[in-house]
Formats: sequence, structure tokens, C-alpha cells
Amino acid sequence: MLVKGRQAETFARRPGEAFWAVLAFSEDQGLASDAVQSVLSAWRGKGELDVTVLDDEAVRKDPSLLFDALEAVSLLGDKRAIRLRTSGDKIAALLIEAIEMGDAHPGRYAARLVIEAGSLASKSKLRAAAEKAARTACLQLFEEEAADIGERVRAALMADGAVIDEDALTLFAAGLPGHRAIANSEIEKLALYARGLGRPVNVQDVLALTATSLNQDMSGVLLAALEGRPPEAHSALDRLTDAGTSPISVLRSLQLEVLRMLNAHEKIAAGDANPGRSLRPPVWPNEWPDFRKRMNTWPPKRLLRILQRIHDAETQAKRAGATADPVIRLLINDLARVAEAAQ
Repeated sequence: MLVKGRQAETFARRPGEAFWAVLAFSEDQGLASDAVQSVLSAWRGKGELDVTVLDDEAVRKDPSLLFDALEAVSLLGDKRAIRLRTSGDKIAALLIEAIEMGDAHPGRYAARLVIEAGSLASKSKLRAAAEKAARTACLQLFEEEAADIGERVRAALMADGAVIDEDALTLFAAGLPGHRAIANSEIEKLALYARGLGRPVNVQDVLALTATSLNQDMSGVLLAALEGRPPEAHSALDRLTDAGTSPISVLRSLQLEVLRMLNAHEKIAAGDANPGRSLRPPVWPNEWPDFRKRMNTWPPKRLLRILQRIHDAETQAKRAGATADPVIRLLINDLARVAEAAQ
């Protein structure tokens, strides 16, 4: 079943019990990732959800891995889901087989399946199979219009009991990056700033916030961790903590960078000799040597393990609330130590 645009985002938040599998795809990888997170959150409900993360390479090398994961039953009785990130039709035949089998035999699999992809052409076999299946939802996400972005900013602030002036909203929305994951991080930052402000956020507030060094410190945390510089990573994390940055914002920014590196690996494997400019955000020629060095330290399998750690850390951080800092600090420290050992 095909669901598009806003209806797809609404569906992701409430997928219902009739669907055992979901394919989410978009030219903006952040949108697809957001939809997948919404689906998993809905499936988790108030209980636990054991999520297994797979990718093209792992399934291509061992096709039984996908079906074994789908059929495995949790020893603790927890609900299970498979999160599979694919770059297109590399393992389409296997995914189509799983979709068709799950459609024809309800209850065959112990786990649910959610597939995250980038842009899929209308002639994509995987997309066609998901659209045709009665018990698989095919979600096509589109980049947001300016009005939609503005409403999302308003809603985020309202959730924290804050409001924003029209001019400030226009200025802030216009400066947001096109990638959903980065935009989410910036919106969270504004909502944190506005919490308890006691008045509407104005243009001066937006200008002051975007003029701070928070972006540099966030970048400093990620680069120091991924390049194997533990002391620098902790120092930058200290500055973010002192500035009131949400631990979830750190996780989202790390997730975005991991997804960008995975995307670069996929483009190079597909024969793209200069993928930097087509990444989101782009990697410019002067930045490429350092970015390529980080890619060498973090091959796809390691990056996928990071995504699983991020998922686990976010669950722990949300439970910990105000005491979530140690959860994030442990993850950043582990990444920095691994990268340091790989030098």
C-alpha cells in the first residue's frame, strides 16, 4: 500500500496492527530516518522493542541472516523488529520474498520489518512490491514546504510552553538546513532556549542563538570522537552541557554524521569518484581528505553498530531524563577510544 507526503508521516506515527512491514523512502534521508523512528516508537508502545539493525552488505553476504532475524523469538518475550537500511535494489529479491511471504502468511514471522531507503524510482522492484502488498506500507516522504517547517517549529516550541514572533519564525525557518535530521537538531536547540523564557522568542534571540559557538562545539564532539581524540571530545561535550544542549541533540547529530558516512561509502561502492558534493550536507574539496580518512576508520559494519548504539543510548537517555549525560558521555568515549586504537 502506497502512502505519500503528510499522510505518510501521519501513518508512521500510527501504523496500526494490520501492517507487519514498512518501507520508508525519500530523497532526504533524514525524512526516511524520522519515519522509521516513528514506526519503531509506535510498535514499541509502552513496552520493550528489541531492534536488530541490518544493511545491504550483511544480507547480501548471508541471505539467511534476514530470515533468521525475522523468525527469531525473543527469549525475554519482548516484541522484536528488524531495521534494514538499503541503498536501492541490491538485495531487492530477498526483501521482496520476505514481503510477499509475510503478506501471504500472517504470523509467519516473529519480528516486524521496517526498511529505510533513499530515493527509489517508480520502476524500483522493491518499491513496486511494497506498494502491491496488502500488509506492507510503502511510505514516500517529500521535502517540506516553508509553511510546513514553520508549523513544525511552532509545535516544537508550544510543546515546551513557548511561542515565537512571526519575524523571528520567518528568519529561523529560512536558515534551517534542508536535511530533516539537521533541522530537527536546530529546532530542539531553539526549543531549549525558549523554555522558561517568559516572552515570545524574537529576532534578536534567533540572531544571538545562531551566533553562538554551539555548532562548532557539536562538530568538535563528533569529529574528536570519530577521529580518536578522547580528551578533546570530552572538552567539547562539557561546553555543550554547560550551554544546556540536550543529550538527544548530540545523539541526533551523531546519527546524521554516521548516515552521511554510510551514504558516502555507498556512493563510492557504486562507482562515484567524487561523492562529497552530493552528500547532505555536502563535503567540500578542502574537507574531503579528512572526511575520507574518517571513512577509512569507520567502514560500513562499524557505522551500523554505531547506529544500534545510538538507538540504545536514546532509549536510556529518555528514561534518565535530566541525568542522561553519563549515557551520552560513555558512547562518545567508546567511539573515541575505538578510533584512537585504529590509528
